[in-house]
Amino acid sequence: MASSLSTGSSNPLMGIQVTEKLTKNNYALWRAQVLTAIRGARLEGYITGKVVTPEAEVDEKQGDKVVKVINPAYEEWYARDQQVLGLIFMSVSKDVLTRIADATTAAEAWKSIGEMHASQSRARSVNVRLALATTKKESMSITEYYSKMKGLGDEMAAAGKPLDDEEMVGYIINGLDAEFNHVTSALITRVEPITMPELFSQLLSFETRLDLQQGGSSSSANLASRGRGGMRGRGNNRGRGHNSSRGGRGRGGASQQQQHHYF
Repeated sequence: MASSLSTGSSNPLMGIQVTEKLTKNNYALWRAQVLTAIRGARLEGYITGKVVTPEAEVDEKQGDKVVKVINPAYEEWYARDQQVLGLIFMSVSKDVLTRIADATTAAEAWKSIGEMHASQSRARSVNVRLALATTKKESMSITEYYSKMKGLGDEMAAAGKPLDDEEMVGYIINGLDAEFNHVTSALITRVEPITMPELFSQLLSFETRLDLQQGGSSSSANLASRGRGGMRGRGNNRGRGHNSSRGGRGRGGASQQQQHHYF
């Protein structure tokens, strides 16, 4: 501890600029910046509690009496601690500062921020899991749907609750519509695990084939068209004549072939 308190009255944190002020959404970035600065100044013990707080007063013999006097070691500790606390206060947003302003030591402020983040992370992870379980592809393209689900997965990771590929694949498959049943059936019965990039590639390939079979319009657009009464689809049927009925019967067989082709 002596080496920690022998750095004199200068402030080793003077001039440090924290560009990413703490908000409710950037704890990981903020922590990386602040912790690096504190460690660089060899003051990490002030936020972890490893630097023990000295007694504020010590006994001193003055003549025949023993009196209490201010402990120089405490004064040095207090100065360093307030330097670290000041850095923390200056590196957070106003909203966060109002919640930790009562902290009197760096360790108290650091602990409060950690507890706030943990509480927010739990609530955030619950909400994101709910979104993952209820989001459906519907009229989105595969690229849009995959990007949205991947973004939710990234939010889970940012909240400290990362999901592995198997979990994410399960959520994505759950939200696909009936046109992808052949693909999802093959994925469910597949022995080898599938990665997220591979899943995206397979779904995109299937969507492209489906697009070509449906006359060049995307599967999502066709689904929306059928939901509005199928005006565009009927126009295409008139153009193809009686061949469209045979194409409709052939589509199921083509999809079954795709199942064997992709997997």
